[in-house]
Amino acid sequence: MSAGDARRRLLDLERILAQSRSTGAKAGDADPVTLHLADVPVERIRRFTAELQSADGNRDEITAVTMRLLLNDYSTAVAHLRAVARIAIDKIESAVEPIRDCQKFLRREDKLALKRAAATRDASPES
Repeated sequence: MSAGDARRRLLDLERILAQSRSTGAKAGDADPVTLHLADVPVERIRRFTAELQSADGNRDEITAVTMRLLLNDYSTAVAHLRAVARIAIDKIESAVEPIRDCQKFLRREDKLALKRAAATRDASPES
C-alpha cells in the first residue's frame, strides 16, 4: 500500500469520526427510547463497514483501527438496543398487572352471577 493510500484512508477515518459527533436527539426530548435509538451509531457502523470492504483484504494497522472502531460502535449499539428492550419489557409488564386484575374481577363477577342464577332457580316455586 502506498503512503498516499494510507493517508487517504486515515483522512477518511478522521472524517467519519468528525462527522458523526453529536448527531443524537434533541436534549429536550424526554423519551428514553428515542434517546437510546438516537445514540445508536448506525451511520458510523455503515461507513466503517464500507471502509473495511474497500480495504480489499489489506490487513494493516489502519484496518485494525477501523475494525476496533467498528467493534466499539457495535458494542455501543447493542448496549442501547438492550436498554430499549428493557424499557419495552417494563412497559409490557406494567400493562400485564391491570389486565390480570380485570381478569380476576370478571371471574369473580361470573361466579357471583352463577350463584345468583342458582339461588334464583332454587327459590322459584316449582310448577
